Amino acid sequence: MLVSTAPFFAFLGAVCLLYWAAAGSRRLRLAVLVAANLFFLARFNLIYLALPVAASADFLVGLGLGQARRAALRRLLLGVSLAVNLGLLAGLKLVPFTGAERFAWLFTLSLSFYCFQSLTYTIDLYFGEMEPTRGLGAYLAAALFFPSMTAGPIPRQGKLLEQISAPFQFTPEDGARALLLIGVGLVKKLLIADFLANNLVARVFDTPALYSSLETLVGVYAYALQLYFDFSGYTDIAMGAALLLGLHLPENFRRPYLSANLADFWRRWHITFSNWLRDYLFDVLPKRRRRPLVSYSYAFLITFTLGGLWHGISWTFLIWGVLHGLGLGVVFAWKLRRKLPSPFWWDQALGIVVTFHFVCFTWIFFRASSLENALAILRSLGALTWSAGNLTPLVVGVLLLAAVLHSLPSDWFEDAARWAARTPFWFQGLAMAALILLIQTLAGRGSAPFVYGNF
Repeated sequence: MLVSTAPFFAFLGAVCLLYWAAAGSRRLRLAVLVAANLFFLARFNLIYLALPVAASADFLVGLGLGQARRAALRRLLLGVSLAVNLGLLAGLKLVPFTGAERFAWLFTLSLSFYCFQSLTYTIDLYFGEMEPTRGLGAYLAAALFFPSMTAGPIPRQGKLLEQISAPFQFTPEDGARALLLIGVGLVKKLLIADFLANNLVARVFDTPALYSSLETLVGVYAYALQLYFDFSGYTDIAMGAALLLGLHLPENFRRPYLSANLADFWRRWHITFSNWLRDYLFDVLPKRRRRPLVSYSYAFLITFTLGGLWHGISWTFLIWGVLHGLGLGVVFAWKLRRKLPSPFWWDQALGIVVTFHFVCFTWIFFRASSLENALAILRSLGALTWSAGNLTPLVVGVLLLAAVLHSLPSDWFEDAARWAARTPFWFQGLAMAALILLIQTLAGRGSAPFVYGNF
């Protein structure tokens, strides 16, 4: 059940009505949320109804970590959680290589975001950063939280549990902000990301030999924007859906293509995943103070090589991860050499241009169906041909609109949310209905699966 489709919003509406009706009873609210999570999972495949078993294992591990004092026992308990979650993650990633690809249709929902979120709970407990929850219902409500199940963002489970266990609060401002987030997310996904994918990106990457160097370059730029609007569109819808239930999911994007360097990019792109890699992988890798350049560069390379392989077991994702690991090592070396940031605006502008093009270059490997496909894109770029017959005015117009929307200050959204909160609820409902009608008229082809739903 895609979160950009009518069935999801009918489901979300029913969940909200039941959840609001149960606002005075914590147990009823948890029961509604757990039932909603299970129904959402079952809509993908009934096999996912076994997921609460894995979640219950982490719940029991959490209770054990709350009581255990011996270091060996705590390591054993954490090992159980790592085995369960990484086993699920690796098992689904390796299905195509096990000869069981004929059963791939059973696994239409990736469990990566579930596994990462669950590990934040047991790892934080292991390091003594929180106390375990005593209620299985609260744990299942948070661990299987349906708005973020498909493609994040990845909340710290402890913080989500705190919100779910707290008294229900929902203000008119929350409602207006939620509807605005959902509306913006639908526009991003259906009117920008899907349009660019269908009208340029897929064509260029499927048959690069048919396109000039200029058209291929614009296709690469279009993919960068398609991926951003697709993924951030999902995040906005997920945040809006959670907010209707009085829950706040963390921010996941912050104008990433205006980053001054690659480290800055990873503070702005898929923020919750970047933070997960930093807190649970990069920070625990050994580093030497006497040789910081070598040890930190090694840690960056290991972290992003694994991050690349998380997206898929292929040469293209491996190369993508290695390039980002090496790039972050270069940025770290540059910062060691240059202690103070440049005061000149053109230095900042040059950094943005270089970072954007490096990221776009790596996106070629990320998007390519194979290493040969990526090399074909690079050959097309290197041919230095300049015809632009396939770049229609509508495609160029959507690209320019996407670039402008990406660059808008975040304050503009906050101002719009405050303005929306001052309007009557019936007006907000009419505006949402008009937007949906407009999207249906302009898009018309339905919603394609979210890119990150595959990971």
